[in-house]
Amino acid sequence: MKLLNDFKSKRSHSIERPKHDQGFTLLETAIALVIMMIVGLGVASLFTYATQANSNADDRELAMALGQKRMEMLRTVPFTTLTRNVAFSYPNGGLGATSTAGVLETVTNAGRSYQVRTIIQDTSVVPAGQPDAGAPTVKSIQVSVTPVGSATTFDTVTLTTQRSTLVPGMY
Repeated sequence: MKLLNDFKSKRSHSIERPKHDQGFTLLETAIALVIMMIVGLGVASLFTYATQANSNADDRELAMALGQKRMEMLRTVPFTTLTRNVAFSYPNGGLGATSTAGVLETVTNAGRSYQVRTIIQDTSVVPAGQPDAGAPTVKSIQVSVTPVGSATTFDTVTLTTQRSTLVPGMY
């Protein structure tokens, strides 16, 4: 019985904490503050990144609208013998093939400047020996819009389409 009482008394003393072991030390507090500072800086950089991403999304949205407007203008030009070789110009040009570099213009939309590159290429022509030989029958049209001062190529919006004309015969 005496062993049991000694065991119980030692056990109850080991659970109690000494009075000098209370609260946080200065070192623990400093480490916690450093960890909170690192987390806070990470969150602050995330907000900066999100703000920049939203700004780039706005530029891409305006560039897409500008590119769609150009593409719709080119789609309204009839692809006929009268317009297939007339030089491209906005807004009253034809569908004549451009150089491989295309036609480059600077346009302002919603207070922001954009570079619009339009490339028109003949991808199919009437075969030799046929009436109108060498005349284009299919054209590839590409409109690329880039915000001026863009840091990356990911900011460029490119729209591509093909136009064709009806040409009788077997090709």
